[in-house]
Amino acid sequence: MAQPQQKPQGPEHTATDAASVRAQNWKLLSQFNLYRILVAGAFLGLSLLPGSFPPFGETAPGWFALTALLYAVISIGAVFSLHLRTPDFESQATILAFLDISLITILMGSSGGVGSGLGLLMLVAVAECSVLLGRRMTVFYASLGTIAALLEHSWGLLTGADVAFETISKGYPQVGLLGIGLFITGTLGNTLANRLRSTTALAEKRGVDLANLASVNELIIERMQSGVVVCDTKGHILQMNNAAQGFMGVDSFGANQALTDIAPELDEQLQEWSAKPVQRTMRILRTGAGFALLPRFIMLGDKKNRQGTLIFLEDTEALKQQAQQLKMAALARLTASIAHEIRNPLSAMTNAGQLLKESTEGDEETQRLLKIIENHGKRMNIIVENITQLARRDRTEPARIKLAEWIEEFVTQYTQGAEIPPEAIVVHVEDRGLETCVDPDQLYQVLANLCQNALRHSPPFDFKPLIKIQAYTNDKERPVVEVVDWGPGVPTDIVDSIFDPFFTTTPQGTGLGLYICRELCEGNGGRLDYVPGDSGATFRATLAHAEECYNVGNT
Repeated sequence: MAQPQQKPQGPEHTATDAASVRAQNWKLLSQFNLYRILVAGAFLGLSLLPGSFPPFGETAPGWFALTALLYAVISIGAVFSLHLRTPDFESQATILAFLDISLITILMGSSGGVGSGLGLLMLVAVAECSVLLGRRMTVFYASLGTIAALLEHSWGLLTGADVAFETISKGYPQVGLLGIGLFITGTLGNTLANRLRSTTALAEKRGVDLANLASVNELIIERMQSGVVVCDTKGHILQMNNAAQGFMGVDSFGANQALTDIAPELDEQLQEWSAKPVQRTMRILRTGAGFALLPRFIMLGDKKNRQGTLIFLEDTEALKQQAQQLKMAALARLTASIAHEIRNPLSAMTNAGQLLKESTEGDEETQRLLKIIENHGKRMNIIVENITQLARRDRTEPARIKLAEWIEEFVTQYTQGAEIPPEAIVVHVEDRGLETCVDPDQLYQVLANLCQNALRHSPPFDFKPLIKIQAYTNDKERPVVEVVDWGPGVPTDIVDSIFDPFFTTTPQGTGLGLYICRELCEGNGGRLDYVPGDSGATFRATLAHAEECYNVGNT
């Protein structure tokens, strides 16, 4: 499932949006200039053709032809300046708008004045200003166009030409209507342009928000432990997350690939459910990758307008593990309460045995019996301590630690406490900067227990390492710590039982060591596994990502 590369909006996106607006303005100005070239070319063509085409150039054909030629040359020259974007946008838009008003006024005057209808071309020029320039410049050019039309119409009267005032006064209503039209066009155009810009900006912002939300949703789906498959109404796969691909044992899927090609049994259940959507009881689905899945189907859309089906695939083994964890958590709380009640009587019995031992010195039979009481009292105390530690599984205090430094410190403390030479443990860390999020005390307890088991099954120290502790990152980029020994390893017939509570192969063992280690790892968001090999034993602790640590300040 491809993940969009859309990022949250910030300064870079603000700059990108501003550049997009500028590019759009330049494009609009270029399109207006094409309109300008067409108008100027049409007027120039009319002036060059033989004959007359009233009202174009009716009163002053020479001025009309010269103005049309100048208009065409300026418009064609603007093509190059717009392409080079020199001078700046506002300067070019302002100059071209001024030339539009001026040249159209001359064309209108040489064609019989306001009555020619050419004054309507000023509406287009003012509309251009309202879209490309601000409200102030729009009002300015609307005023300029009105004044220009008024001067053109009154030019004969102002210059003392032989024109009847009555004739001129009849045209003032048209000039007034043109001026009103220019102001209305400018005001409405500017208002609509501002609203359009606001709507566009809001749409772009909503688009970014939706893209961010879609990216987050896809990231969540990709990180889900449950499999997610989206199919259309014909049973073709539209989307499938990594968990579903792992369950199905496929690395990728093609566009519109049929579900029956990948999971025929799942497709069969989908068809059965589609026939009776009310039916909720589904069969366990076993895939070729060795997973037992429980599918759940959800209709996309409604019955009248069905758009597809959303399929959730739950790993039944994971569900069983969750149920087992809940059961063991309840059992841990119960046993912790029992252990707390046992601790005080046990302590009293042990102290009484020690006092009795001191008062019966010389009686060998009594001393032997008291020794048995002492040994079993110590063993019971160890069991009580282990159960108490197990009850603290959920009370973790995670911290972000660097594994290289922490493991080196652990080896120093452990070898001193166990009274073994430091050379007995060798450390190899793939990356000195590798970090994880874990409770340091509980991780110490896990590694100490694993090292104790490794030493118990290793030969005597002869200046060769007995234990190897290595840390690296697995294929899912999660930190891993392994404890390796060169002993006889774990017999294959008991591999499935070594993590069971109270399972032990030695009479002195309690059978809680590995069980507690696994519980502590799971309590810190990781897991502990035994990795079979040709020789020796390897226990692998997969830990949580450093970013998952809520107590980031601790190191």
